[in-house]
Amino acid sequence: MLTALLAFLVTFGLLMMLSRLANQLLQALGLLLTGRREDMLIIYAVLLFPGVALHEISHALMARLLGVRVRKMSLLPAREGDRIRLGFVEMDRMDVVRSSIVGAAPLLIGTLALGAISLLIFNSTRLNTALSSGDLGAISQQLVAAFQAPDAWVWFYVVFAIANSMAPSPSDMQSWPPVLIFMGIITVGALALGGEALARSIAPPARTALLWLATAFGLTAFIDAIAIVLLYALSRLVSRVTGREVNYR
Repeated sequence: MLTALLAFLVTFGLLMMLSRLANQLLQALGLLLTGRREDMLIIYAVLLFPGVALHEISHALMARLLGVRVRKMSLLPAREGDRIRLGFVEMDRMDVVRSSIVGAAPLLIGTLALGAISLLIFNSTRLNTALSSGDLGAISQQLVAAFQAPDAWVWFYVVFAIANSMAPSPSDMQSWPPVLIFMGIITVGALALGGEALARSIAPPARTALLWLATAFGLTAFIDAIAIVLLYALSRLVSRVTGREVNYR
């Protein structure tokens, strides 16, 4: 169980780190190509459009499922000061629990989408087995095998777009703290009351779920790493050709 939890935390943390770097490089490449922030925004939004669409539709669908009226939705990009808004969903006011669930919807649905792609397209069952055994050689072999999947590069792009658009925004996470604290209290209380028997009963399915999530996140991080190398190389080439430079912050 501890190994599965560690694998999940490492792969998820790595994916979030790589996602931030990939977004920075993607914006930098747009600036180097166009020299204008407005044009960069268009390139950035177009390249991530599948992920942006899934992100905003996830908000809207979850809101409707929870009985919250969706007033307006847009998938068009816009700048808000130093931030880039790729889309938005306007909804009626809601309580803290529903607000937390709606805010987490892109991360939840994005994770499900990445898991489905890794399983159905990249046949990640073998990768999952290698990850559960901790065999680094087998893990590397299965990651390389992803290139042999049908239309691999098309699916690499889809995974890249989803992974770099599913992270919750600051506004999505505003209502998370009290809900997470409440869930933590409930979990600790249930384990205290159920004791060792409850812990043993939930350990196997929890371990399986964590390993599958780690598999999906690990494969996605691998694809993000490839994209980062390509984006960096392309950015350096465009910088030399155009004579433009971008300061990364």
